[in-house]
Amino acid sequence: MQRWVALLWVMGGAWLVFACGSSTHSPQAATGGTSAVATGGASTGPGDGGSASKGGNPSDAKPIELPDLCPIFTHDLCVYLMQCGGARYRDAAHCERELSCYGLPQLTAAAASGAVDYDPARVGQCHEFFMQSPCTFGFFFSTPDIYDVLQFCPGTITPKLAVGGACSSNGECSAGLYCDKGAASTCPGTCKPRAQLGESCAGSTTCADELSCDNDVCVPQTKAGDSCTDFCSSSVSCRSDQVCPENVWCDKAAGKCTLARLEGEPCGATGSGATASTANCAINLWCDKIGSGAGNCHKPSAAGGPCNRDEFAACASGLHCVGYSSSSAAPTLGTCQPPGPTGIDCGSGKDCQTGLACVLSHCQTPGVAGATCNSNDECAAELVCANNRCAPVRYPGDPCDGERCTGSRCVSGTCEYHAQVGEACATAADCATAACVDGVCYDDSVCRLP
Repeated sequence: MQRWVALLWVMGGAWLVFACGSSTHSPQAATGGTSAVATGGASTGPGDGGSASKGGNPSDAKPIELPDLCPIFTHDLCVYLMQCGGARYRDAAHCERELSCYGLPQLTAAAASGAVDYDPARVGQCHEFFMQSPCTFGFFFSTPDIYDVLQFCPGTITPKLAVGGACSSNGECSAGLYCDKGAASTCPGTCKPRAQLGESCAGSTTCADELSCDNDVCVPQTKAGDSCTDFCSSSVSCRSDQVCPENVWCDKAAGKCTLARLEGEPCGATGSGATASTANCAINLWCDKIGSGAGNCHKPSAAGGPCNRDEFAACASGLHCVGYSSSSAAPTLGTCQPPGPTGIDCGSGKDCQTGLACVLSHCQTPGVAGATCNSNDECAAELVCANNRCAPVRYPGDPCDGERCTGSRCVSGTCEYHAQVGEACATAADCATAACVDGVCYDDSVCRLP
């Protein structure tokens, strides 16, 4: 358990959405309260000449030299945590004081040794790309280190190490290679070729692109045209302004994996008996089927337009589905509506008007001190959910009762900032990284101590 602890307290325990990719560490600064659209390899980032999703090319961005990267990285992370996730820090300075530049020492050493080429211009573009749309930049299950983020923006760092090179991250190994650090993820690792079709992927071995690890063997990822009998797996993701049909479904009648349906094409139930299937819509389209029936694929609806509450992307951003029913007696589509008043059904706080919270699936006035709660957003401003009760937030400098501090720790009756990397600690709870090694706070997001 790395940097989860303190931020799970601050954020209320949802997922972090920050940048595209997958993370093998579970940092403390993890978890936002909202879920942004995932951004995958099919999307166009600033490093490959694409434009930002909100309509602008950040080609004029100011370059960011490696020695200047740390404060910008932590600033961007705090922008997301506070703007998109509702993190209850006192202010941006508090947030930035509690975070670290995860992975920066390894990246700095790699650049100095020639293990990577660092491009300040493209890093500047990546930062600008993020700032244009922080909440839809990408998706992460845990806080990314610097390698994770920069690998999302092509050309920011170019790996240079060949087979056998000593490495700390996959981002240092040339194309077709990965950094094998063993099951313990200790450094240095060794750049090795990714396993090919039919080869073992046991332990820490990584499969080549277009392959996945199944029962410790690298097998092909499902694609359109492959034979199937029941199910076709898919892991495609794309930006919120794109329609991606690459996700597939199993057409049992044809016995083949089939590309998802586009706008206006049929979706939902197909065939009957042994050939019964469910045709998927392309990513960022929705199916207007009711219950288990059939329908057609549509773009997200505007206010007043139809929606199926069970379908992702049925309503345009800022709207939610009201009135949908899959009841066999009276099935009906709902309508897309803006955030609602007290009493309306809701799935999350964004379904409710400003000043209201989603409590027990209904928009209600946020809880006062002592009210029952399950998450921070069910409590009024300046309150957090602690032990399922709304309680006053306590920041550095505030008195504490031995355990409850927000984005900080309780020391001798007063909330204090967590210790930073390299500072003294007695337990993991003392550290912003939630890792105390031999009495010193340690960042193990990239490399773990033996």
